[in-house]
Amino acid sequence: MNLFKIEQRQRRLINTDPQRRCYNGCHYISELVWTSWDFLQEDVPENGVEARLEWWRDLNAYAVQERGEGAKREFRAVPQDENLEDQTP
Repeated sequence: MNLFKIEQRQRRLINTDPQRRCYNGCHYISELVWTSWDFLQEDVPENGVEARLEWWRDLNAYAVQERGEGAKREFRAVPQDENLEDQTP
């Protein structure tokens, strides 16, 4: 059976002003940038991937409804490499 892990990423407000100006916590020039993918859940069986992704997306839709677009996340499932078990030195 193939196992998958679920990852997420979010958008962050980044100060893109060449002079790095910030007035009372507000950037003079900024943009929303997607972060790198981050681990969320592992050991999800292949037949349960879509259900878990749907659950995380529904949970995120509620967060966006309550807190606004700043809570928006993206989710994906990637195959989990079973050869990379916990290898402690």
